[in-house]
Amino acid sequence: MHLTKIWDECSSNILIPIKVTKNCISGGKMAKSAIILLALISSAFASFLEVDYPNVNVSAERNGDAIFEAGAGGSVFLKPGAGGTVYINKTDLKKFIEKVKSLPPIWTKRSQHGTLGTFMSGQYVQVSVEAIDPDGSGITYSLISGHLPPGTVLNMTSGKISGRAPDIDAEYSFGIRATDNHGKYADGVFSIDIREKDQCSSSPCMNGGTCQDELGNFNCSCPLGYGGNRCQTVCDISALGVSNSLKTIPDAQMSGHLTFGTHQPWDGRLGSTTGWVGNDSDSWLQIDLGETRDVYAVATQGYHSSSYYISSFKVTYSVDGNTFVYAQSKGSETLQGSSNYDMIQKDMFDSPIKARFLRFNPVTWHSGGHPGLRVEVYGC
Repeated sequence: MHLTKIWDECSSNILIPIKVTKNCISGGKMAKSAIILLALISSAFASFLEVDYPNVNVSAERNGDAIFEAGAGGSVFLKPGAGGTVYINKTDLKKFIEKVKSLPPIWTKRSQHGTLGTFMSGQYVQVSVEAIDPDGSGITYSLISGHLPPGTVLNMTSGKISGRAPDIDAEYSFGIRATDNHGKYADGVFSIDIREKDQCSSSPCMNGGTCQDELGNFNCSCPLGYGGNRCQTVCDISALGVSNSLKTIPDAQMSGHLTFGTHQPWDGRLGSTTGWVGNDSDSWLQIDLGETRDVYAVATQGYHSSSYYISSFKVTYSVDGNTFVYAQSKGSETLQGSSNYDMIQKDMFDSPIKARFLRFNPVTWHSGGHPGLRVEVYGC
């Protein structure tokens, strides 16, 4: 590396000091065109041209300007090499020009601005919108207004809208924006029509039930004596799950008042190997059905293999667990119990009762023992 002075062959005057780090000057002389270029930079202000192969740096004094000026009628060209670019204040000029010159996306003919189709509820929806970029870049799709049908989604890369059509009669209008890699975009407005399915068309209600169409479902109004979501259940023979063979009523929903000895309320299930035993007529066994049900009948047994069984009892019921009223069978509040410890006695109520809580209250029982019970409840 060394400093040398460049001489004009005609005037033999010193033009400018330069810094040379590559053997780019031959015989102490430089082509006259290069000397003219160097003469544009004044050494009086400590500006310089630095050739640091393969880079060429043009520098100006602080607050000074680097001026590239062509002659009258000439032009200044900034031409990057293959794979290169031109930066101005950290801005990639090549990419900036590409962005300015780029065109926004164009919706294709296959993407009609209007309805994308009509679908029945429950049908699988799969439609597409499509735009192309004249500059050949990728497209991103986004929902900018309105709503897609519930249960469907937009794929941001492919423009596909897919999902299961909801059970509702409606037209869904929405706006989709197609954006290219330069941020240019085109907006489109589309719609999808959904036609509700008649859920009652298949006559799902049994035993004379009346069907009412609902969104995505149906509701059956059942005649007296029938229940279930399709009126398929005969209520007075449908056990609600207290018995030992079903146990859909958990132990925690069975409780006793004034229980005799160590007998547990949850032993009082019809068909169990033991039973619940009360202390006297102030005792009761309570069943919590978990929700308000239509109750049609109850069944009782005595305590298994003992003299603890009731010959008569009463049933009180409540929807809130606070206020209890008496149920009636054959016009009486007193229901018939068992004549021995293992006999199952079923008592039908005069009319169905709406209850969540039922209490079995002993009235009379086998002499010399205590009131023993195993129970089941029937209803819908």
